[in-house]
Amino acid sequence: MFKKMIDFFIGIVLLVVFSLLKIIGKKNASNICAILFSKMGPLTKFENIAKKNILYVWPHKSNSYAKKVTHKMWKNIGRNFGELVHLKSYKPINCSETKIIGLKKIKHIISLNKKKKKGIIFFSAHYGNWELGPIIINNLNLSPLCLYRKSNNKFVEYLLQNLRASNGSYVPKGDIGAKKSFLWLRKGKSLAMLMDQKLNEGPLVNFLGKPASTASFIAEIAIRMKLDIIPIKFSRNKKNQNIITFYNKTILPKNNLSKEKKIEFILKQINDIMSLWIKTKPEYWLWIHRRWPKDLYL
Repeated sequence: MFKKMIDFFIGIVLLVVFSLLKIIGKKNASNICAILFSKMGPLTKFENIAKKNILYVWPHKSNSYAKKVTHKMWKNIGRNFGELVHLKSYKPINCSETKIIGLKKIKHIISLNKKKKKGIIFFSAHYGNWELGPIIINNLNLSPLCLYRKSNNKFVEYLLQNLRASNGSYVPKGDIGAKKSFLWLRKGKSLAMLMDQKLNEGPLVNFLGKPASTASFIAEIAIRMKLDIIPIKFSRNKKNQNIITFYNKTILPKNNLSKEKKIEFILKQINDIMSLWIKTKPEYWLWIHRRWPKDLYL
């Protein structure tokens, strides 16, 4: 009962905050939240997790370097939060606030797959404003099914899904999500997922140069259905424009490999792509996940 009351209170506070952010407009909401998060974020337990991750990946770097990265990371998280309530009205194609790289290429890939009545799997990371993924895919008329991690607070979950509702269909990760994804792709529709989340199981594949348990579902279903896997990166420039980049599709493994080797082949490509993004601009990644062995965070 007490937990429900706390969850309800948090939900009400979040509703009020979202209402205020809606009133002040996207630019102001983004700027104000960037400042607030850069001040409050370092005071939370997540600051230490982020620093430990950075120094684990780059042990030769200094504490001051880690602090600079987390400061910019908190600003990016703040902008994402401030912009969340404005997502429904956001139209990335032909928008002055957005630059899209590889649009012609992805339209060609979409056209080829529609002729074959095949779905497409898109993946990204918690990088830049990752919430734009379903929006741009939806704007390309692909009706995405988005796999996500469900909030433990049902009131927060309701608010977040209400903000995302018009950008695609959402289903929590797990057995139900896997089954629905398969049925969705069979209809020739698209799937969107983030591939950098912490897992307690799955094959160990190098991520940022360190072994990490990696979700194999994306590789298994792509191999089974012979589907294209497309990476999408989200970043920002100095003017705070969103930069959306569509990459070339990943390479499917040769048929003479075992199932395990085929899965490993695809997952290595995915982790290498995300690692390159993060190494290039580390401040855009969400470093606060407990991504590696538990001992690191003691």
